[in-house]
Amino acid sequence: MLLLSKMVPHKILGQKKIKDMIPARKFPLGKLLVRWLIDSSLRKHFDRVFLRMRSPQTAEQSTLPMIMCANHSSWWDGYVAMLIERTQGFDAYLMMEQAQLRRYFFFAWAGCFSVDRRNARSALQSLQYASRLLKRGPKRFVWLFPEGEIHPNDRRPLVFFTGAAYLARMTTPVLLYPVATRIEYLAEQRPDLFISVGEPLQITAEDAKGRDFLKRCTKQLEELVTLELDQLRSDVLASDHSSFTQIMHGKSSINRIFDTAMFRKQIGKQ
Repeated sequence: MLLLSKMVPHKILGQKKIKDMIPARKFPLGKLLVRWLIDSSLRKHFDRVFLRMRSPQTAEQSTLPMIMCANHSSWWDGYVAMLIERTQGFDAYLMMEQAQLRRYFFFAWAGCFSVDRRNARSALQSLQYASRLLKRGPKRFVWLFPEGEIHPNDRRPLVFFTGAAYLARMTTPVLLYPVATRIEYLAEQRPDLFISVGEPLQITAEDAKGRDFLKRCTKQLEELVTLELDQLRSDVLASDHSSFTQIMHGKSSINRIFDTAMFRKQIGKQ
């Protein structure tokens, strides 16, 4: 079993001591175990999982680090990052609340690292760590939930913290991707999960200059993720799955099992 390293206290200014963040501790067997956990859970609870990548990466974009900025509307959201890592051949890392990662430490084996949003200096430490991760190799992304906590999928307006913009400024040049997810009950006993990854916003070193960059960039992200969410909702409501690829199929529901046994055609499938 892989053990967490001994914590070493940091010497900092001020009264509050920063507890060491929990780093990502990827290793092959650990990734396989977490992948099995994620896949088995998704197949048990969802009928289908759909993914849409709005634009293929150019040769230049494939060399740049990526920050995935997603809405946070359900407990399942963290699993989405692992699905995209596997289906797109990326190297994924995800920022997770420190208390949760201490409790479920095995997620570090698949690329999760901790953040303590209640402590500004600790949060900055996590952002600096994320920037170093992004700079270590191509086709690598860090997954963030800029809302900071779970909100209903259709709640508007979206209000983001500035962490993604800080990370972009530390890491330039970098791609910021808006990501929208939606869970919808349709024609089956279990719901479908839809994932839509929008066109990236490229941030250069020149873009990141200026005192108002953090505010401007955060506002852009709020608008881009909102647009992606609204388009995803429209497509799901219109039953338009033409731009999606089905990447997973769950366990058969009772009606499908019965229809198969009776040699009946499935109803409501596209």
